[in-house]
Amino acid sequence: MIYREAIQLSNQVASLLESKRFYQAILVACTAMEVFQKQTPTAEKASLSGHDFIDPCMAFCCNRDCASDSRSTMDEEYTYEHGIILPLNTIDWTAITAVLIFNCALTHHLAAGHCYDHVTSQHFLKKSLRLYTLAYNEQDRQDQNIMFQAAIVNNVGLIHKRLGSQEEAQACFDFLTTMIVMMRVSSTEGDSCLGEDKYRQHVQDFWKNILGNKRSVAPAA
Repeated sequence: MIYREAIQLSNQVASLLESKRFYQAILVACTAMEVFQKQTPTAEKASLSGHDFIDPCMAFCCNRDCASDSRSTMDEEYTYEHGIILPLNTIDWTAITAVLIFNCALTHHLAAGHCYDHVTSQHFLKKSLRLYTLAYNEQDRQDQNIMFQAAIVNNVGLIHKRLGSQEEAQACFDFLTTMIVMMRVSSTEGDSCLGEDKYRQHVQDFWKNILGNKRSVAPAA
């Protein structure tokens, strides 16, 4: 498959993030995007793009190792920190593009949290913000890959909060609330797999961020 090299590189990012090698992950993620950009979309793009393909890949990645999640206490913010692994035979251009950009965004986001230089940290956060936005906009339909979209909105909200943009952060968490309600409605109607255990913990952690942000902006008595 013509996308195999780019996918292999992107998949390496997930392992690098698990082992906390953030700067190496940034280099590999950027290389994956460069390799992919040199490829030409195949005819399958028109017939396969927009399918609900990314969420099942996220479920697989989450099940590989959930021990490192940022959910140690109820007082801490929850960052969705799993790189997404794609099957090497993936030919869905839209899915590959979105995942490669997401993984690159995630490397910069997590690196910022482990960077002691304020200027560099801010640079990483701003670049991550731009990349998350690009990854989100790659989705052709808003009713597919909802877990993928929710992870992006959650992380973008946290970045805005760290950058001091409280209004933007609140807008993200308000939108995330709407998305979670949609997930629950879909799961009760049997139209979504998001009610399964493999997603439930992440949804609970998203709620923790939503409620925590409301407490942080509550006016003093």
